[in-house]
Amino acid sequence: MTHRKVKSIDGGSAQYWRDRTEGFRLIREAEEAVENLKHEPMYIAGKWDDEYGDYEPVENLAPFDRVDEAIAAIEANETAVSILVAQRREWIGNNRVSAVSRALHEDEDPEGDYELLHGPDW
Repeated sequence: MTHRKVKSIDGGSAQYWRDRTEGFRLIREAEEAVENLKHEPMYIAGKWDDEYGDYEPVENLAPFDRVDEAIAAIEANETAVSILVAQRREWIGNNRVSAVSRALHEDEDPEGDYELLHGPDW
């Protein structure tokens, strides 16, 4: 039997709509970060290497950091998580939103060991 917390909703309040707007904004930012990741260069020029006479290539990790930050922002926002739970969306791009996974799979994992049962976020 499923026991979920039922939150009282006042759809006419300004705070409710501010929270919803913020939640959808965070989700959209994560989606945009994932989309931008497809167009970013994999390597950027690093420091000059006198031995080779060229710049050393350096992995461009900044776009991946932006995706991680956007996913973390979603997980920190209760409204964004509830929106994704309602949509049953555990993934944004190739990135799992762990808070959504835990909420969706709490019935099959009452002890909270979802990560152990289904592996790490990859």
